[in-house]
Amino acid sequence: MKRYIILVAVLALAANAFAQTSPWPFIWGTAGSFVGYACPYDADGYIYDPSSYTWEHGTETGKSYFTVTCDIEMYMSMHFDATDIYFHIADDRTSMSAYVNGWLASNNGQWLFVSSELDTKDLTKLFFIEDIFGRDRQWYIDHGRPMPNDIPVEWFLMEPGDADWRVPQSSQSGNNGQLWGLTWLLANGEPCTHSFQIKIRITPEFHQPDGRYEMDPLVTAAPVL
Repeated sequence: MKRYIILVAVLALAANAFAQTSPWPFIWGTAGSFVGYACPYDADGYIYDPSSYTWEHGTETGKSYFTVTCDIEMYMSMHFDATDIYFHIADDRTSMSAYVNGWLASNNGQWLFVSSELDTKDLTKLFFIEDIFGRDRQWYIDHGRPMPNDIPVEWFLMEPGDADWRVPQSSQSGNNGQLWGLTWLLANGEPCTHSFQIKIRITPEFHQPDGRYEMDPLVTAAPVL
């Protein structure tokens, strides 16, 4: 009988606690991991009445039930072995590739994006800046010289288990429309830690004109929504 009474009391306490509203506000987007405490409780002067199995005659401040709340943010960590890539060509080759290892860790599926400001940059070309004499694009226009062609760029990604390099998708809807560019879905959208390798291939023309050619995209992640 005593065990039954105790069980009923515990179940009643649990039901009462889960019916309560957590005192903690939603604070999504807050950095750091921590434990917070609130609402102290005091009971004073209670006498146990064995006829009713209750505490009587005392006073209390605060509340005697607990709420236990945990908010888990969507988090992400990412690493690239390099973010500055330099090609130097001193012969007539028409293809050259760079390889960058990386990893991403998140509790949500993620898209990896090669992005730029919306529709303002071409992510498939190295843009001609100037020749070896410092003559820029405007100089070529002013002097009626043919502008050196930009150098095509291709992006690829490979994850462990992939049979071959994967070409990216084109997207203008990343991160609720805030990212535009080329993207891959990592590990079919599964959360966890995922390693990958990015391949950047340039294909200059045969006897590409001398000079510097550049692009400056943003490589970032966007959650699977």
